[in-house]
Amino acid sequence: MTGERKPNRIDHIDFPIDWKQPSYRIVSTTRRNSNDRIRINLKPFFLGFNQVAIDAPVSHPAHRHSSFELIVVKEGPYRCRLNGESIQLKFTNCLLIKPGDFHEVDLRPGQRHYVLQFDLEEALPNSNHNIFVFDRNLDPAQQAFSAPIAEIEPLLKSIADQAKHDRRFASEIQDSLIELIFWILVSYIPANRLSPAFRKMSNDQQFLNRLEDLALSHYGKHLTLDKLAKQMDISKSTLAKRCSELLGESPSHYLLRVKIEQAANLLKTTDAPIKEISFNLGFQNPYHFSRVFKRLSGQSPSEFRNQNNDQSSR
Repeated sequence: MTGERKPNRIDHIDFPIDWKQPSYRIVSTTRRNSNDRIRINLKPFFLGFNQVAIDAPVSHPAHRHSSFELIVVKEGPYRCRLNGESIQLKFTNCLLIKPGDFHEVDLRPGQRHYVLQFDLEEALPNSNHNIFVFDRNLDPAQQAFSAPIAEIEPLLKSIADQAKHDRRFASEIQDSLIELIFWILVSYIPANRLSPAFRKMSNDQQFLNRLEDLALSHYGKHLTLDKLAKQMDISKSTLAKRCSELLGESPSHYLLRVKIEQAANLLKTTDAPIKEISFNLGFQNPYHFSRVFKRLSGQSPSEFRNQNNDQSSR
């Protein structure tokens, strides 16, 4: 039927902006722009797991670790010496022992803990760099920290369960679980205890998260670099330098790219007129919007919409 408005196509996690149903409630939401994330080339590999219950006094003589070992205390106290320093851990405490550490243990009946052993390697091929999680001048006692045992205990038990069943890809599942546990734990280690490389990873990611939040919350407005730098609590020169280092583009180009990504989503998932999309995204006029969209995407807005309409109809 000519002149009939075609129904909105829903092919994205975000429904069209004018689509509402009283029975459809978004209880919570989160989004992630995968183009603007730090790529961390580290890969934990699972080696071993024990769930330990102490029924009589136990002492392990000093031994040197060749891999990482995580102690998660279920019932305390857990007593040991790490590199000659006495440490006592209580419930919800963790101890991350690194390769090369000397460790001796003195445990009493009633104590319960988990032991998880893993290697940490760089995912890049032919890389022989040493990986330091902690600052090299850190006191051994500061390798202990509080962690959310309610969050990681089910993951630890799931690692153990993989060995009980003849499941395909059990090793890959265990590696994925240890990777999840590792990054949860690193997020709980106080930042000043981490190595410079890990602190930089954290700072870089926080910068990108904040930048993306501001860009997405202002994509329909004119956000000047002065205002953006002020809200980021840094100078314009620092803003430009960090965008160049982490994104390979200027702050202005990044903000423009976010607008065009939003425009592309609206062109794909709604039938809103191009003029309306241009206005909602804060462009001077539809002609300016079309020129910018074609420059960044290689297609005009109408060509982009038509191509996506053709693909969805196949």
